Amino acid sequence: MPLGPVAIFWDYENCSPHHSAGCAVVDNIRQIAHTYGTIKLFKAYLELSEQTSSKSLGLRSELQSCGVSLTDCPHNGRKDVADKMMIGM
Repeated sequence: MPLGPVAIFWDYENCSPHHSAGCAVVDNIRQIAHTYGTIKLFKAYLELSEQTSSKSLGLRSELQSCGVSLTDCPHNGRKDVADKMMIGM
C-alpha cells in the first residue's frame, strides 16, 4: 500500500509536554507520523495570549523553530475552541 501525505493537527492545550523539551516531543510525533507517509503539515492549536511566561514564550519559539505552525485559539469564555478550529467550524 503506498503511503500518502500526512497532516498533523495538535491540540496543544489538551496534550502539552509538561516535562519534555518541545523539539523532543515534535520529533516523537514526527517519527510516528512518518510511518503513515510524508509529513506535509504540522500545526499546533493553542491560545497564544495565555502563553506569556518566559518559559511559555521559549517553548513557543522552540516549536516554531522545529517547523510547527502555531494557530491562535482565543477562548473568550468558550469551550472546545481548538477542537472546532481543527474541524473547520
